[in-house]
Amino acid sequence: MKAIILLSALLYSLSAFSQGREQLLKEAGQLEADSNYGKAITIYNELLVTDSNDYEVYKKRGYLYESMKDYRTAMMDYSHSIHSNRRYFDAWARRAMLLARLGYLENSLKDYNTALPLADDKDMKLLVLVNRGEIKRELRQPEEAVVDFKQALQVDSNNLGVLADLGATLSMLQRQDEAIVYLTKAITIDSTFEGGYVNLAFLYANLGDYKKSLELNNRILRLKPNEAYALNNRGYAKMQLGDLEGALEDINNSILQAPQNSYAFRNRGLLYIKRNKPEEACADLHKALSLGFTQEYGDEVEELVKKNCQSRPGMRKM
Repeated sequence: MKAIILLSALLYSLSAFSQGREQLLKEAGQLEADSNYGKAITIYNELLVTDSNDYEVYKKRGYLYESMKDYRTAMMDYSHSIHSNRRYFDAWARRAMLLARLGYLENSLKDYNTALPLADDKDMKLLVLVNRGEIKRELRQPEEAVVDFKQALQVDSNNLGVLADLGATLSMLQRQDEAIVYLTKAITIDSTFEGGYVNLAFLYANLGDYKKSLELNNRILRLKPNEAYALNNRGYAKMQLGDLEGALEDINNSILQAPQNSYAFRNRGLLYIKRNKPEEACADLHKALSLGFTQEYGDEVEELVKKNCQSRPGMRKM
């Protein structure tokens, strides 16, 4: 009889703790929604005193620290969460996203590799496959990225972002016909999808069909007049079609909207070469390099600098 009483008391105690935990989590969630992160963290601290292995609370507290830009503490909390439950998808995914945000792409990739088999619904699988594909593309692994994007389409065949990512990556691999199929499907699904138009216009420009590129960029700019990449790409198309003044106006406006876009400085450098303005051209080409053109797109600008920016009489040395 005494054992039954003790068991009943234990069950009651566990039930009361569970109810108390849920109430505290609800309060913390409301505080987070109100941007009162400090008080929410205090509640999570109390819960972790009661149960130092509560992997869900570690993840929630880590997310708050990440929101507060305390990335070191956030990383520690996600790691504690993983240590407490290695099959907890949310912690693996959050740590992978934070690692990618901080530039630790290889480590992020490892976390996504672990997270994928733990993903047990459509949204989870899609998140891992898309993010992992984007990281592989940044790591100069486009073939592997294509595999991930195609798997993502098996999860959601009409996902516009995945179609755009896949088309852009196939274009990088010079698989232009495939790229056109996926990008055309994206803008067919949604005629206002600017990401699909941007990538498709860029692709046609690379194929030398500048009239088609110009047409597509005009469509984007009717939807969003200050879209920086469309302005840049339209400027490049105009330059190739001989409209140098219109090209310069577009590229200048693109740089105003997105001053960190190395490709715009490359394009303006090419334009200045066409206009026989070597000093301006070289200044823009060097700016493109300083913004990371080589890492993202390859050696083209370095070759342009070697060809066009050697010291010559009357020219400022860069």
